[in-house]
Amino acid sequence: MSYCLIFPGQGTQFVGMNKGLDLDSGIGQGIIRLMESGPPDELNRTINAQPAIFATSVALWEKSGLPMPDFVMGHSLGEYMSLVVAGVLSKQDAFDLVRVRAESMENAQPDGLGGMAAVLGLGADVVDSAIRGVEDLWIANINGGRQVVISGMRSSIGMAIPVLKKAGARRVVPLKVSVASHCPLMAKARQSLEMHLDTKDLERPRTRVVFNATAREAQDPGSIKTLLSRQLVEPVLWEDSVRYVVSQGIKRFVEVGPRSVLSSLVKRIYPDAQVEAVTQGS
Repeated sequence: MSYCLIFPGQGTQFVGMNKGLDLDSGIGQGIIRLMESGPPDELNRTINAQPAIFATSVALWEKSGLPMPDFVMGHSLGEYMSLVVAGVLSKQDAFDLVRVRAESMENAQPDGLGGMAAVLGLGADVVDSAIRGVEDLWIANINGGRQVVISGMRSSIGMAIPVLKKAGARRVVPLKVSVASHCPLMAKARQSLEMHLDTKDLERPRTRVVFNATAREAQDPGSIKTLLSRQLVEPVLWEDSVRYVVSQGIKRFVEVGPRSVLSSLVKRIYPDAQVEAVTQGS
């Protein structure tokens, strides 16, 4: 049966996430120790969480025995895993880029100033209207199922919470991230990532890849590099990505990652979807 493979991003890390997995030794013993025993606050730092999630996702995919998907896509960090599966990047090149991406994002602004929060119960248009008057705050993810993630300065998120609740938000939940992803505050990180992307040779995908920044496919290696850098400063269009794949005749989705977070979103966007998950809890 045709299917779309999906990979989650940051926030799916947890202590014990590597249990029973044969991880690539290139990840480094320091991060493996954090994965095994924490502390959680240190594992949750972007510079540690992203390589840990990527390495776990690689191991789970290789262990799964799943066939090559008809479509593949990842949410934020998960996009790099999708490119490994599609043969666009080697595991080593992808890991190098993930490490650079994480370091660049963490260094893009002083520690603790940026953050993200999930707004539950409102559509993107309402959220956009509500936060328009708050400086240094943007929509970062349009996840579907009336879940929108905002990103920016922590102080701005704090100011926006009562405004969003007044607009009808059921909850506003701070996320386990240490940076403000997918917004203009990541401009310096984008520049750093672009320099490193220029050193990598990308191949044309051997299966269909849908990208966060456009919710559409791309095959040209140069275009893919641009989409990867755009992803740092522009919203993740997850709902549109799922709807696009469904429009291409796909009804089955398989999520692979440390924890399942995308499967429930897919079901909210497309209730008739057949959804499975290969995680550390499965």
